[in-house]
Amino acid sequence: MLASKTVAMNNTTTTTTKFSLASRMGAWWADQRANGEATALRRRCPPATVAADQIPASIRSAWALQAPEELPGLATDDAAWLRCSLGLAQFFEGCRLQRECGPCALPSKAADSVWHVWLKVDPGGLAVWQERYFSRVVEHRGADDLGAPLDDCLARTWVGACRSEGKGLLGPQLPLVFALDGLLCLPTGWAYQHKRGALLHRQIDGFGQPGGAAFAHASVAAAGLVALGLISEAELISLRRQQAGDSGGATGGPVDAGSCSVSDGGGCSCGSGCGGGS
Repeated sequence: MLASKTVAMNNTTTTTTKFSLASRMGAWWADQRANGEATALRRRCPPATVAADQIPASIRSAWALQAPEELPGLATDDAAWLRCSLGLAQFFEGCRLQRECGPCALPSKAADSVWHVWLKVDPGGLAVWQERYFSRVVEHRGADDLGAPLDDCLARTWVGACRSEGKGLLGPQLPLVFALDGLLCLPTGWAYQHKRGALLHRQIDGFGQPGGAAFAHASVAAAGLVALGLISEAELISLRRQQAGDSGGATGGPVDAGSCSVSDGGGCSCGSGCGGGS
């Protein structure tokens, strides 16, 4: 009888040890994956990473408390903060790169949440930070106060953000600030996709999924970028040749839209609530 109890106890111990080991290995792999994703994210736009690293810890704490009040369902863990802070910094870098072209519109509510909190908590510190890392103070304006058509403002942001990451201006990959709300599956945010030469977006519903019809931004298409003077005809020809070479002559490709997908449709929605720059 004693021997039987000993065997049973040994079997229980062995099973418990196996589960414990599997749990530890799973946690280790999860940490490794998260670290790898964070490293890749930080490499996308180095100027934005340098600037975001200098956002005060007090702003990060205030954002974690206040941003979900404005955007219910917004994640506020370390991974979400990294994405949101980098997204806002990339927007400002895009404004810097497009400063001679006109105002830009911010295509991410998640990034905008950092801007809103910082303006409320420490507007002076925000201005100093902007001036130091982007050589200017970008004034926060509503979409109706940008002084230019919203679609044109989004096109400037698109070009500035793509150039900041070294991405092709003709898609299909999205720079971070355009992919951000989709990556976070942010309720009421905007899920963007670049498909068949057009930038599209759909509203993200309360369950974190894109819903309704998609809206196409004509100014971000090749002809629109040329018409706005954001790229030249010669650059467009070069970009098309490069795109054809990269895709083997195909016109499609993988879409970097985060975990929320977007499909074609009609519809009309702004895809941005604010912006700045001039």
